[in-house]
Amino acid sequence: MKEKLNVFHITLLIYMTEMNITLFSLPRLIAENIGTNGWIGYLALAVIASFNIFLYWIVYRMGRGASVFQIMELALPKAIMYPVYWALAIFWIFTASFLGKNFFLIFQMLSFQTTNPMFIFLLFCLMVFALLIKDIYGIGKAATVFFFMTFWTVGLTVYQFHDWQIVRFTPHLFQAASQGHSFRNWMEVYTTYMGYELSMFLFPHVTKKSKLFLGVFIGHWVITISQLIVILTAFGFFSFHQIESLLYPVIDLLDFIEMPFINRIENLVFSMFVFANLIVTVMFCYAALSAIKQTCPKVKPNRLEFVVVTMLFFIGYIPKHLRQSEVLLRKVLYTEAYIAFIIPVVLILVLQYLKLKGKVPNNES
Repeated sequence: MKEKLNVFHITLLIYMTEMNITLFSLPRLIAENIGTNGWIGYLALAVIASFNIFLYWIVYRMGRGASVFQIMELALPKAIMYPVYWALAIFWIFTASFLGKNFFLIFQMLSFQTTNPMFIFLLFCLMVFALLIKDIYGIGKAATVFFFMTFWTVGLTVYQFHDWQIVRFTPHLFQAASQGHSFRNWMEVYTTYMGYELSMFLFPHVTKKSKLFLGVFIGHWVITISQLIVILTAFGFFSFHQIESLLYPVIDLLDFIEMPFINRIENLVFSMFVFANLIVTVMFCYAALSAIKQTCPKVKPNRLEFVVVTMLFFIGYIPKHLRQSEVLLRKVLYTEAYIAFIIPVVLILVLQYLKLKGKVPNNES
């Protein structure tokens, strides 16, 4: 019998999955798209993300623990669903690749200006493969270890306290947003939460005792509070216009930290986040792999994993430089945000239809 995830592992897995590379530019994204005291808007978006998680909880309850594949294939023939699975799988591999490659393009800018980023990305892809051939429980245990290797970095914000001033927040609310206020601008900040929607692939790997969505909600709010601490530190340390002008304000925050026993701590901290980036990439690849396995159930072990990671690597050749990578990453995260809302709504409608037909699945244990 395969081991099931528990609430502790689920919490840390969701935390690590939501901690993507956008963290380092988050204060600037908030300043540009929401404006002054944008941290309040950031919290409002966290509530919207929680509502989206609630929709997945409804799917889980209505489907009685059945996987999203079981639910859809009870309502529609496999011939219709298989192209959808492949389309989603390819999209998630693109998302994983752009997230991974963006990290290493920034890393190249900081530390390895003369190194080909694809060489480092190749090594990264080998790490992805090593985790992807494990089951979700193995990935969850790796995420737990990586959490404790990175969570301490939030504590580095105390080094900015002596230069932190509350007057830099101003009494104005959502003013001076250089990009203006629009649905698309708020969506750009909202995309920093992407990752929680992958909890739908955990349905077959939990029991009632696992308390799946308790873990998802806690993980979501722990990462929200952690990033909020970083945002408040940045807004109190830099002026509003300084934040707008900095490409990666969090890296610049780290640059001001001076320690007698270490030089350029921002390089060390950024290097540690390769583990967070690894979990995000692996989870999107795991989502793609789950969809592909549904269409190819008899393929030998590790073959599909190799195909997914090979695609991951070669897609990494598309973004040639950092600016292009940022644009492509923004596009896939926008799309993922829409998918994150569309999937549970469609599943709820399908489950309601199955209920009327008396064919509701049951996978509770």
